[in-house]
Amino acid sequence: MTALLQKIIAFFMAIGTFFAGLFGLPKPVDVFGTYDLPVFTAGVRKGSYESAGGTLIARYELVKEKDFDGYVNALKQAGFAVYDENKIEANRFATLTNDKTTVTVSWFKGQSKLSKTGTLRVIAEPKGALCPLTDPCEETYDTLLTGMKGETVVAAEGMGYILRLADGSFCIIDGGMGDPDHVDSDKLMNILLAQKPANAEKPVIAAWIFSHLHGDHIGVFNCFSLDHHDDVTIERFYFNFPKEEETAASDSPYMLDDTIYRYTQFKKNLAEFYPDVPVVKLHSGNRFAVRNASFETLYAYDDLYPQTIVDGGMNECSLLLKMTVGGQTTLWTGDFAFKATDLVLSEYDEALAADLLQLAHHGMNGTEELYAKVNPTYALLPVWEGGLAQMLTKEQNQWLVNSPKMKQFIVTGCGTWTIRLPYDPIPGTFERIPTDATVYPAYPALLGE
Repeated sequence: MTALLQKIIAFFMAIGTFFAGLFGLPKPVDVFGTYDLPVFTAGVRKGSYESAGGTLIARYELVKEKDFDGYVNALKQAGFAVYDENKIEANRFATLTNDKTTVTVSWFKGQSKLSKTGTLRVIAEPKGALCPLTDPCEETYDTLLTGMKGETVVAAEGMGYILRLADGSFCIIDGGMGDPDHVDSDKLMNILLAQKPANAEKPVIAAWIFSHLHGDHIGVFNCFSLDHHDDVTIERFYFNFPKEEETAASDSPYMLDDTIYRYTQFKKNLAEFYPDVPVVKLHSGNRFAVRNASFETLYAYDDLYPQTIVDGGMNECSLLLKMTVGGQTTLWTGDFAFKATDLVLSEYDEALAADLLQLAHHGMNGTEELYAKVNPTYALLPVWEGGLAQMLTKEQNQWLVNSPKMKQFIVTGCGTWTIRLPYDPIPGTFERIPTDATVYPAYPALLGE
């Protein structure tokens, strides 16, 4: 970076800081100076932002695709090495590293088919664990997906899915709401023990993915860590959580109290029980392998800036992940909310299509437009017992009910269930739409057989 450019940036940063303080806006940050990066000079600079863990984001509009390539080349000339490059539809992504820093550059093409410009983000952060691009394994076992019905007395809602992979290891998505009686912590452990290889000393959790930090998604992990941290091996964690300052000012400040299923306990557990387990912070365009399952990140919280969870609520930071197993795709939405939904609808088209769809926020969120683009064959609904009828009346879910392509709603409120992936149930062995009275076969019976 030239001295002149640094002075110019510093001048405008000072002005931005003044007005941010005056109007209560997020203070701008010097992404390029802080991490000693080449300055991006194309397009129109829209702002710079600070996320959790020292992650800094600079956003530009009216950027041409060639300028994305030009900046990736500038980073390489500055000593960065390309770790991964990805393309999702017309959108471009690159991850580069040096000894101290990871830089993620994304370019989202403008919404118009005739548009030749788009949005570019430069995300810089201290170098940490990177997404494993391959994870070869000996494929010995059926791949299973289990939806765990929560039994907690604290809250009815919750979401916990367990993927048993082809080598007998596991990938867990969220977990559900934990509580002082730890009943769901033990229930999860029993599922792992029942599905692990008989000759394995203890279950191996190859990946534990958290969509966002609400207690009904991280709570079981907290209780499980207190109860069973010595009973399993965990290889990696994946998440992208917001700053605590944003959490405190959002609709979910309670997540910072010291209750057992809150974020405060989550951080304690990571530090005490898993200090050497890599934590991968996901950004859009990141792809990663977990044994025979592959994942692609379509949305992460960094994409939302300058809007934050203070504007739209904690659910806006839910990851949007597309998983592929045996050629069959699943779209994991967590509690995906409406500002994030509007954004991804402007950025993707066919990339949102999936065979299985996890309905957003226990069926409360999602839109007809989003679900029409996903156009799934099966719907996974992590709704609480007694809440199914209410959720199915919602407009966006009625679109799925009336979709001729939809074969089955699989509802955790009807009981813990297990299916094989790729999923192809035997006709006539399942209800297309269960009711509050439906009870799925007791675990570990396979749903639909």
